[in-house]
Amino acid sequence: MAGDNICFRPIGYVRTIVPDEAIRRATSYTHESFIEILPEYREGLEGLEGFSHIIVVFHLHRVPEEARKTLKVRPRRLLRLGFKLEELPLVGVFATDSPHRPNPIGITVVELLSVEPSGLRVRGLDAFDGTPVLDIKPYTPHRRVEIKSLPEWYRRLWEEAERRGLRTEL
Repeated sequence: MAGDNICFRPIGYVRTIVPDEAIRRATSYTHESFIEILPEYREGLEGLEGFSHIIVVFHLHRVPEEARKTLKVRPRRLLRLGFKLEELPLVGVFATDSPHRPNPIGITVVELLSVEPSGLRVRGLDAFDGTPVLDIKPYTPHRRVEIKSLPEWYRRLWEEAERRGLRTEL
């Protein structure tokens, strides 16, 4: 219902030594992080060993309240690939991975390096130190999707990035 409040409790927190600015500017995420799981949830890690990747759902706790009202953005992550701001289209926030969104929730597929007694060592997590983790799911074959189509604005940027010899991790 409209106006309902939804409350989530963290199951753990991201621990990383990577500075915030390095995470903001990264074009790809290859650094290691640790997801410290709170003691009352550690039993839930059982059976996770052996999965190569997991899905991490987290709260974008540093997104300012006013940013939650933003519904149109330019996909700024592409600035890191050499595009200029004026080259980027203005699109709806749901067509991007912008942290400015009505519900500041991040979702990332990461490589699971190890399951340890107090948490998970992962590679590729685009979250700051101290970020609250809301949930973890295994990345399983039924979740894999081959991209069938992309919007014209995205295809155009992808082709332009390739033409310029830029990384094409759009």
